Amino acid sequence: MNHSTTKESSNLWGNILDEIQTKIGIRQYNLWFKNTRLISFDNESLSIGVPNQFVQTKISDNFEPLIIDSIKNITGITPSINLLVENYKNSQICHKKVADLIKSEKPLDQQSDFISKRTLLLENYVVGGCNRLAYAAALEISKPGPVAFNTLFVHGSIGVGKTHLLQGIWNRLKAESNAISAVYMPAENWTNEFVYSLKGGRLESFRKKYRGVDIFLVDDVHFLANKNGVQEEFIHTFNTLHSLSKRIVFASDAHPRLMNQLKESLVSRFMSGMIAKIEQPGLNTALQILRSKVVNVRKKIPDNVLEFISEKFNDSVRSMESAITTVQAYANINKVKIDLQLASEALSELYNNRKSVTLKDIEDVVIKHYDVPRNDIQSGNKSKNVAIARQICMYLAKVLTESSYQEIGRYFGNKRHTTAIFAINKVKEKMKSSVEFRSHIENLIRIMKKQ
Repeated sequence: MNHSTTKESSNLWGNILDEIQTKIGIRQYNLWFKNTRLISFDNESLSIGVPNQFVQTKISDNFEPLIIDSIKNITGITPSINLLVENYKNSQICHKKVADLIKSEKPLDQQSDFISKRTLLLENYVVGGCNRLAYAAALEISKPGPVAFNTLFVHGSIGVGKTHLLQGIWNRLKAESNAISAVYMPAENWTNEFVYSLKGGRLESFRKKYRGVDIFLVDDVHFLANKNGVQEEFIHTFNTLHSLSKRIVFASDAHPRLMNQLKESLVSRFMSGMIAKIEQPGLNTALQILRSKVVNVRKKIPDNVLEFISEKFNDSVRSMESAITTVQAYANINKVKIDLQLASEALSELYNNRKSVTLKDIEDVVIKHYDVPRNDIQSGNKSKNVAIARQICMYLAKVLTESSYQEIGRYFGNKRHTTAIFAINKVKEKMKSSVEFRSHIENLIRIMKKQ
């Protein structure tokens, strides 16, 4: 039953908002929920209208579990949440712009409207242990003349600086020579343009456009997953550019081997050159990044506030940027200066509401990824697949929880603490010897932290 036009629906959203306000406080509520509305609701999904993309991202990243819990408390239903930006005019403009760009003979990201937004430079990229290799690789592939490698694949979790690196390469190459034909674009944009071109009978023009560039930089290539026709076209584009010794740079959330639903032939292309991972920033690097982000802000942010943010939100650069924006908005709305007390108050709900990982959470994720029965994990089953899954459970438990070795061993099969220690050390050893296995474990950790 759809409730989108009923009075009952309006009352329901009001009740949900009341509960949310009670949990997060009036100031956070006014910042993020005051201008939202219920568009539609049924037993499976709830669509919420939000005023802009910034609010959409903020609610999605920080408050979606809270919304679901509030709905469940009031209705007994646990629906999926759809956050919709209610700005139809801009949406229409965006679609028209894509269509116009396709009609032109210029690559998408050589249009002035897009170029104007790319202000990220290698010169202002903050380098630390977490990204030193990727940065060095970016410098190498962006230098004039011969380079050590023509293909670079950068990977890391969301918000760690991959886009900054790719855009920095683009900007440096364009600064060297305007004659260089360089394209930077997200894989989604490339896919959309390919589909439009295919449907419009302009495929040859599309191929000429992208197979003739000097450097091809594609962000978020994991978007190509499960799109067989798009992947085939992408492979042919890669092959043409690679055969001409053109420079090709990719970025993704995961190592090529860990991206599901990609053709093996495409994975092999991604792995044909230099591969560099960007780790989550450590505290020192996080603090340096924050300082670089606030150099030109109007309202001064004290260093102790930056230290506080770097400690609480250093899981990604994007999280830190979001925290800064929240603090600034909080100060502006309440007309007060920024200090540590204000930052703590403005951000308390965000870091306090981060769900603690439990042993059951870990077990749920591992049995899903390894397709092993829960009973086998909890039993004395010593088959290879089960044993590995159990060892990974124990390692993740030690990394992500405060559980003792005794507690970990007892939970995962009623094992002794010495067994838990042995299992954890086995995973550590395999992570040292296998890059792919290490990336797999790190991916599981990212999944756990996002839940």
